[in-house]
Amino acid sequence: MTQPTSTTSGGPPLVFTIAMVGGALAVAFEAYGTLTAMPDAAQDLGRLDLYAWAFTAFVIAQVFAIVLAGRLVDRIGPVLPLAAGVLIFALGLLGGGLSINMGMLLGFRALQGFGGGALNLAFMVVVAQAYGKAERAWMMSILSFCWMLPSFVGPPVSAWITTTWSWHWVFLGIVPLLVIVSALAWRPLVRMRLHHEPVTAINPVPIWAAAAAACGAALIQFAGQRLDLIALGIGLAGLAVLLMALPRLMPPGFLRLHGGLPSVMWTRALAAGAYFAGESFIPVMLMQVYGFTLKGAGFFLALGATGWTLGSLVQAWSGLKLRRDEIVHAGAACLVLSSGLMTLATWLVWPWPVFAVGFVVLGLGMGLVVSSTSLINMQVSDPQLIGRNTSSLQVGEGLGNALVTGLAGTIFAGLLNTVSAAFTFGPIYALCTAASILSLLAALRIGPVRNESSGVG
Repeated sequence: MTQPTSTTSGGPPLVFTIAMVGGALAVAFEAYGTLTAMPDAAQDLGRLDLYAWAFTAFVIAQVFAIVLAGRLVDRIGPVLPLAAGVLIFALGLLGGGLSINMGMLLGFRALQGFGGGALNLAFMVVVAQAYGKAERAWMMSILSFCWMLPSFVGPPVSAWITTTWSWHWVFLGIVPLLVIVSALAWRPLVRMRLHHEPVTAINPVPIWAAAAAACGAALIQFAGQRLDLIALGIGLAGLAVLLMALPRLMPPGFLRLHGGLPSVMWTRALAAGAYFAGESFIPVMLMQVYGFTLKGAGFFLALGATGWTLGSLVQAWSGLKLRRDEIVHAGAACLVLSSGLMTLATWLVWPWPVFAVGFVVLGLGMGLVVSSTSLINMQVSDPQLIGRNTSSLQVGEGLGNALVTGLAGTIFAGLLNTVSAAFTFGPIYALCTAASILSLLAALRIGPVRNESSGVG
């Protein structure tokens, strides 16, 4: 990747930092707002059976964009990929807000995912280039807050916008904010682009493999929605394409579940699938099983973010006398216990506070797993391969999210309106539990890794 530089001799101007923070807030608000508004959008457009596609279409396109943007950043710097990502993301929001049927909405959700993937990757490189080491640590703390704040404010605001006006405005309302922050950041970014020096990445992730993996994931979910003989062939083709691409996307030994980095990638992918698949169905589950309003379901989503934030803080605590791999074990165990509790609470219709406790612990587990797997990747990767392995980690997370959420969507579409709400969502959270168990088994194969925060290992 490109070497860090500074936009000015005295560091980036305040207006640039404000623009970066505003951009992070806009993307985070869109993520939580969409999660809250999507049940109403799917019902309004008459295709609740395609609910899961609203999330997997985004993630599948994002997987491809991450790899493509990473290659472009090395060649031409982060500024143009960032600008293109913002533009494509904004067009996806406009199209999504103006959608008149579910097919149109899903197409523009994929466009949002493509823009969001490019935007997020280039954004992090801009932070690395524009800020010094001390400033970067401070900036990353601010950016973490930028994702935590919308988890509390975004869902209720989105629910209020949806019930007061329409779900369309959840998409359209983000566009003006993107225009404002782009205008603020433009001049410093132009100056940064002048200092870019092209580099040749070592063994980069192939673009064709990313495209193949994205297509394979889409074909598998498409087959799951059909559930007929033709679907069997489509599903097998998707699986074959995915298996062909994975060895080129992941570290050697990934398919054989070797210890070290391959197991880190498996752990992260399966954990992401368990968490995001479960989270995606929470609003519609709460409304159908427990009779929540859309606004109440929106507030509920903050519980997972609270647990995630707590887990992120705990894993960095110097008094935590566990090796880094043991922290991952603990996080994955939290995922197993919490998703199991959420399954029982949904299937047996236990009081919703029981499900709430499970969701908080689910977030806690993700906070432990995501932060620690990222740190393990940094510690054990060869210096010349850290960029490639980081890309692989992000791609794996996206694929795990897409595949498990897609399977959950297959269950949802197959059981919708044929059994009770509890028996519709119970199997979905059982699937999340299965993914969590596999994540824990993969984590146990990582091997000892020193915890640099506490000096253990």
